Formats: sequence, structure tokens, C-alpha cells
Amino acid sequence: MAKSRRDVLVSALEAEVGGASFDPGSLFTEDVVGWSPIATVSGLAAVAELASLREIAFSNVVIMFRGLDEVGNKAFAEWVVEADHTGPLILDEDTVLDPTGRRVRLAGVTVADFREGKIRSYRTYFDDLSLIEQMAAA
Repeated sequence: MAKSRRDVLVSALEAEVGGASFDPGSLFTEDVVGWSPIATVSGLAAVAELASLREIAFSNVVIMFRGLDEVGNKAFAEWVVEADHTGPLILDEDTVLDPTGRRVRLAGVTVADFREGKIRSYRTYFDDLSLIEQMAAA
């Protein structure tokens, strides 16, 4: 039995935050594109790399869903992630946030477009400044 779009989105989000291992090809199309305030990806290899960076940066990851829905060829998730910042978080080629050991909490929303049961594109919205402030707090 094929997974629902909601189930695929949940699995993808768990993998993206480093909370689960996964086969990108089982969740995403070959030509997937994604965006968030701190990352843009294109293709399966980029999605897998992003997930591996999150596994390095965060531990004790918990993702809670406030809402999940699907309409037409889209799925929507409202979520809250809590994690310990225990490894370097690479924001870009020039910016790395060293581990702080702090517990961070981040709320957001992800919208995914599907093709043939897999995520073709996604957009994730959250307050990136709030995340950085939590990591940099004195």
C-alpha cells in the first residue's frame, strides 16, 4: 500500500532534522528542489547532504506535529522541533555556529508539492533569527 502524502512528508521532515535515517529516493523525486531560510537544495544528493549536516549539528531531536493535512497534490505540516545543539551548524561556506550544548526549540511550517507519490518540491518557513538567538544566548 502506498504511503499517504502526509506520511511521506512526516518521514521527510524527520530525516531533514536529523532525527531518522532514510533513503532519499523513497521520499523525493530525482529533481527535487527545496528551500528554507537557511538552506536551498536541488537534487537527491543535496537533500541527503542537508540531512547529514543536521545529524552532525543536533542530537536528542524531537519533532512534534501541530497539524498535518493534504489538499490536492500538496501536503502541509505545522511542527515544533526541539534539539540539543551539540555539533557545528554550517549555515553557508563562511558561517559556522560552533556547538553550544543548548536545547533549542523551533516552530515552523512545511509545504510540499508531490509527483507520483514523492516530494517534488518543498518550502519550509521558520524564524531563523530565533534559532540563532537561542544558540548564541549568553
